[in-house]
Formats: sequence, structure tokens, C-alpha cells
Amino acid sequence: MTRVLLISILLSLIVFSCKPEFEDQSFYDENYVSIAEFIERNKESYSTFYRIVVAGELYSSLSAYNPFGSGFTLFLPTDEAFERYIQNNPKYSSLEEMFLDTDFIRTLGRYHLVNTELKTNEFPYGSLPDTTATGDLLTIGFSSNLDSTIYKVNNIAPVILPNLEMINGYVHIVSEVLNPVNFTGFQWLSENSGYSILASALEITGLKDTLGFYRTNSSGQLVKNKYTILAEHDSIFNKFGINTIDDLVGEYATNDVAFTNPNNGLYQFVAYHILEGEYFLSDFDETRNYNSYAFAPVNIASDLEVRINPGTDTIRLEISSQGDTTAIKFVSLYYQESNVITKNGAIHFISEILNFKIPSNSSRSFQFYEEPEIDKVRNVAGTYYFLEEDQDELEVISWKGADQIKYFKSSSSSEKASNSDYLEIDGNFIVNYTIPKILPGRYNFFIRANSYNNNNEHATILIYIDGKRLKGNYNMNLGGTSSDPYTINKNWNGHEIGVVEFSIYQEHTITIESFIPGKFIWDRVAFNLPD
Repeated sequence: MTRVLLISILLSLIVFSCKPEFEDQSFYDENYVSIAEFIERNKESYSTFYRIVVAGELYSSLSAYNPFGSGFTLFLPTDEAFERYIQNNPKYSSLEEMFLDTDFIRTLGRYHLVNTELKTNEFPYGSLPDTTATGDLLTIGFSSNLDSTIYKVNNIAPVILPNLEMINGYVHIVSEVLNPVNFTGFQWLSENSGYSILASALEITGLKDTLGFYRTNSSGQLVKNKYTILAEHDSIFNKFGINTIDDLVGEYATNDVAFTNPNNGLYQFVAYHILEGEYFLSDFDETRNYNSYAFAPVNIASDLEVRINPGTDTIRLEISSQGDTTAIKFVSLYYQESNVITKNGAIHFISEILNFKIPSNSSRSFQFYEEPEIDKVRNVAGTYYFLEEDQDELEVISWKGADQIKYFKSSSSSEKASNSDYLEIDGNFIVNYTIPKILPGRYNFFIRANSYNNNNEHATILIYIDGKRLKGNYNMNLGGTSSDPYTINKNWNGHEIGVVEFSIYQEHTITIESFIPGKFIWDRVAFNLPD
């Protein structure tokens, strides 16, 4: 992992796997106890998890304050939950047999522990904002009745007693055990018979081989593979007369072109079901194009509901019991069933067949979150340094001429950078940022950067896209104001560099070079459609 010097807050309890436990501390209060004490005092109800805490060497950690965050969140299963877990577990015939597997016991306890404190009113409809102590994400689903909202963790574990406040975090009692996720999206589909058509299509096109735990990035590194699958149940295909994989081949395949060839229509159909990146339902918070494995992105609109490829095309006609006809013009999601979590991302279940479609172009902006090391800490205030000798472990950012590059996330509402964060480099430098694929077309290109400094400490820069220099140079000491250094000539987007035109749906690399050395505080880039 890239060596990062954290000046304020580290991210997660993943360190449990490679560093000693925290110092053993206990906290007593007439109103509150630590999470460990709570479990110990209520062993009659949580005896199995108490054994896990002790055998898995978690007691000292759950007795202490979280030194890396604002507390812990523990999803605590009841003893009855463990009884059901063993009854339905083909690997272990009894609790005693499970406890002989010490590695699994350590993992199981840590999988229930999240490295930040969260009350239920802070739960998103999707993944929690921080990982478990195993480095994994948990998801939250909602269902409601007349009296209350029911929260379900990973779609399997209802919260039956929420928001028990301890001195070092919150405990939520769950009625099922959370089984650590250790399967890919393809494995989930292939092991659930209701998705046999899509699973078979992934297999014969070779796309299943792109859905492993890891992938090799453009720098030749082996990195965690993150993707999202939009999946039709077999019954959705059946409504349109597609009952087998052969029917799907007959509908979409291109004659005399290998199924594994990206130019085959079947390949494109299947690739269009895979989004680049990890998106849970709560992440679809804006209407935009989401990159897919196909030759075009998927347009997803988020307002009152999530709609995929909304438009004028009628997918099918729906006739009500009263005989009224409604034209269905978008693909929707089955919310309660979606957010299935895998080791690589989410699977969402869709209501119609998702056909390949080139969407309308849209404006795009980027803030370095494609870089996994930055994405990990984008919501955690602090200063993070990435060192020159470790930059080959970064995926989309590289540089020359500086010993380090800094990512800063502010906790202050006075910070004018969008999302209160920015990237900073200083000296005589060249920095490269590879952005995700965007659709071909003409865009107005903007660089948003801090452009105010009375002492001329900021650099004057040259700008390149895909190795081609754009006209002009830009003095980062001028243009902004002391109250808002990022807004240039009343344009919130910053410096308008000019019009660029892309002819291919692909990634692009933006290069910033210091023409006059100095500091460069980079907020974001934007590609806006011309008015």
C-alpha cells in the first residue's frame, strides 16, 4: 500500500490484520460502558459473540476509544442468530467446530465492526461510509411498516434493537449473523439459478474473466477490481421470449464474429451491464453517464427514483387492470432486492432488458476520486502525503520533480474548494491525472485551482491533454480573490482553458507542467457542453 503520512486521522481498522491491538483500557460511567463491557455484562444473550471477542482478540479494542475515528459501530448478533447460522452453514456442523477455525473467528468478529460510530438515522440506502475492520463494506437496506422503519444489514440481518450508546460507539443488535463476503459478482450470479441466462452470457463472452477479485491496471499493478452489475432475472428475459442462452445469442450475437470479440453485439450487450466502479443505490445521487465495459456509458437519472436510460423510446406497454395503457420508457430498479454486496461492488436488479444505447452527451467533472488511495479518505478530514518513491502504486496520478504530492480534506465550511478538498504539488513539477472515459464530442474545458497569492508563491502552468499542449499559460497567483481564490472572473468553474474535441470513448490524461515553479493547488477539472 502507498505510504501515506497522515497528519490528522487515519481511515480504518484494517490495521487489525497487520498491527498489534490497541492498549487494553476500560471506561466506566454511571450511564455508559464500553462496547466490550456491554457484551460481557449481557453474556446470557450474546455468549457466542463474547467468545468471538475473546478468542479473536477484540476485547481490548472494544474497550478502548477509537484512535482513528469518532468511535465504533458494532452489529451484534444474538445467540439465536448464531444457532440459525450454524444450522444453515455447510462448512461447520457445530459452534465448537467453528471455533476451531481461529482465522475465521478473527475475521467474523471484525466483519461485524465498523470503524466509525453511526446511529440509524445516519444509515445511507447503500454502503456505510466506512469499512469494517476486515476492510470490507456493509450495506443497509430499508423497509417500512405503519409504525417503524426496519434496517437490514447486507440484505440479511435486520436490526432489532438499534442505537445502544456506549462510551466508545454504538451497538445495534441484529437477528442474523453477517457472513463475510468472499465472492465476485460473477460467482454470485452463477450460484443463483434465477440468473442463469446472464451468467451464461458472461461466461461465453469471456467477460467473466474481467470480474475477478483483482485486475491489472495501466501501470501493470495488481489492484482490487471494482465494478457494479445491473442484472436481469431470468423471468425478465422470459417476458420477451428469451428462455435460454441460445435465445439470447440468437437475439444479440453478430454472425461470424467470435463471442469474445468486443465487436460482437452479444459482447456489447453483456458489457453494457457492467459499470466501471463500485456504486450502491445511495451513490446514484446525480443524473449523469456512468462508464460501462461496453463502447458507451449507461445514463442513470436520479430524482424521485433511479431511472436507467430514460428517454422517448418505449421499452414496453403496461396495461392496468382497468385497461389503461402506460408506455414504459426507462429501466427501473428493484430497490428492496438490490444492493447485493460482493467483494468487488454491488449487484442491482433491473425491471426490463437493458439494451445497449448511446446516451446523450453530458457535462462531466472530476476530482481525483478515481484514485483509490484518495477515494478512501475523501470524507475524512486531514492532510495526506503521497511520496515520490511510492507513486508507482497510485493508479491515475503520477508526477515528476517533487518529493511528494499532498491531498487535503478540510473540515471547515470556509474552505472554498469544491467538496472542501484539493490536490497540492510544489516546485518545478509535471503532474499527470488520467480521467475516466467520456463520450466523444466538443467540450469547454475548465481547470479549477487556487489562483490568488500576493507573494507570487504559486506556479505558472502549462496544460496538456493526451500529450497535446493547449494554448496559453496560466499564472496561479492571479484571477481569484482572497475570499474565493477558485472562482475566476465570476466563473465558479475556474480557468476556462478552451474548447476540446474527443473522437473516441476512452480515458484521457491531463498534464500540468510548471512553466514558472511554485505551488499548484488543484481542485478539479470540468468538461462542460457548449451552451
